[in-house]
Amino acid sequence: MPDNELIATSSFEAESNLSLSLEPTVITPDYFIQHYPEFLRRYIAKGSPSQDTMQSYCIRINRFMAWCVEHKRHPLAMSDYQMHIYRDYLVQKSYAADTIQSKLTAIKAFYHTALKLGLIKENPCADIDAPYSNVANQLIHAYRPDQMKEVCDIFMEEPDPFLKWRNTAILYLMGVEGLRNVEVHRSCLEDIDWDQGIINVRGKGSKGRMDPVFPCRETMEVLRNYVEAIDPNKKIKKDGMLTPFILSDSNNNEFGRISRNGIRYIMNKALVSADLKYPGLSCHVFRHSCGTNLYAETKDLRLVQDTLRHRDPKVTARYAHLAGRLEHRSTSVIAKSMLQSDKNNHT
Repeated sequence: MPDNELIATSSFEAESNLSLSLEPTVITPDYFIQHYPEFLRRYIAKGSPSQDTMQSYCIRINRFMAWCVEHKRHPLAMSDYQMHIYRDYLVQKSYAADTIQSKLTAIKAFYHTALKLGLIKENPCADIDAPYSNVANQLIHAYRPDQMKEVCDIFMEEPDPFLKWRNTAILYLMGVEGLRNVEVHRSCLEDIDWDQGIINVRGKGSKGRMDPVFPCRETMEVLRNYVEAIDPNKKIKKDGMLTPFILSDSNNNEFGRISRNGIRYIMNKALVSADLKYPGLSCHVFRHSCGTNLYAETKDLRLVQDTLRHRDPKVTARYAHLAGRLEHRSTSVIAKSMLQSDKNNHT
């Protein structure tokens, strides 16, 4: 069993010539463990995963294999029962249900690939799912505009103009315009039409899909302030021909594309400072906040659907359903009947 440090993502960055010539029957379990990204890429995202998707899967799988090493288990020898133990471990670590689901999805893909190559007889985690994710709970904890203003105030205290406007831009893109973390992460300078006030968003899933978003004037002003705050003497690290929009300030990746974890760190730190951090909620709650606040102001579900770019209107309908329950306390009819009955008994 190789050490976890040897199970690196370098193998997915440059595919081995050896693996291309091997017959599946020749691939050994240990070779698969060492080079799994070479095979995994053919079984996720319809065989064409983006680099970001591959990296996310590999990080989750590597952590799982490190757990296996710690417990002296070969990953390809895990049973259904042992996978339940790993799930319990994730729950005990207090990961959110959505986070556990994403980790299990990557591991299921890992085993699905091994199954296709004939290295195992069945997927040991095929029937294992994350705890129930209460989406309504996330909607209930959506941040009001005045609360998001408190987060903005935290960012405005930052003396460095670049950090101040970058962090504020992230908040506006997610909390005002409803972008996902991954969409903010993937955004490029070339995606913005400054004259028309349009952002072509690189959506989740399909690498080539571009969704036009029409930000409000206030958001576009924040984005301009951010661009103007970028030090012209600093060299931005390109992604091929593209220029990353939201830039990192870390020592290891200064002025390169910020990571999704970097975005989470920025938002979580600000929420803690503003005393607005709720247990179990990720920064995806800002997207929910956009939908919740937009529906509260307009009562227009179609507008919310277009803004959040939901393909299924049933997903958008959650905002109206929750708003209705918050506004109309249906059980009041029971309490009123009880009170009326009590009055009648005393007359």
